[in-house]
Amino acid sequence: MIRTTQAGLLKLAALALAVAGALPAAQASTVTGGSSVLTFSDTAINTLSLISVGVSASGTASTVTPGKAFSFPVTIGAFDASDALSSLNTEAAAGVTLTKGSTTITLSDFRIDVASKTLFGDVTIGGSTTNDAAIYSINSLSESVVDPTHRTLNASGLFLTPTAVTTLGNALGVPPFLQGVVGTVDFGTLNNNITLATAPVPEPETFVLMGAGLLGLGLKLRRRAPKATAQRALAA
Repeated sequence: MIRTTQAGLLKLAALALAVAGALPAAQASTVTGGSSVLTFSDTAINTLSLISVGVSASGTASTVTPGKAFSFPVTIGAFDASDALSSLNTEAAAGVTLTKGSTTITLSDFRIDVASKTLFGDVTIGGSTTNDAAIYSINSLSESVVDPTHRTLNASGLFLTPTAVTTLGNALGVPPFLQGVVGTVDFGTLNNNITLATAPVPEPETFVLMGAGLLGLGLKLRRRAPKATAQRALAA
């Protein structure tokens, strides 16, 4: 019985020390909410006006500045191994609607992919929807930690992707020569204020202490084993 307990403790000690060596001192973060504000640049507004396109909030989005800035609720996000944001999603029903005459186009369910610096979203033209289409390429992305439960992720330099220029331009009746101009326009910024919940990850030192304690107990039992064997022999 003593040998079994000793072996088990030594195995647990080795496991604890191995975990301590592999575990980073970090916190696991979860996005619980926030807001994402899309602000069109003056150049973008002038370009949209030139091609007779109006912009308004859609679904659960709210208007910050009419025709210029719109806010979308943030829902979920993902993190990389260093606990930096790798993606961020806004509420599926929130978006903006582009209107020209009887034509309406709704852009919604936005997703920022940090690695590719791309803003994806659903594009609905009439009754047809293309899901998770690449809408904007992002020139610059910057994440800042405000405090343990708040961060910002700011995107600037939003340029329509070539596919988006063609898709939106054709639907809105924009001549090809103007589509080329639209493709060079910086459409503005997308600034995200994010609320987080954090779950503490045990510090490596915790596992080191646990491993050291188990190792010490195992060695103590090892020293006691010969004495216990001798006492049993005398008793016999």
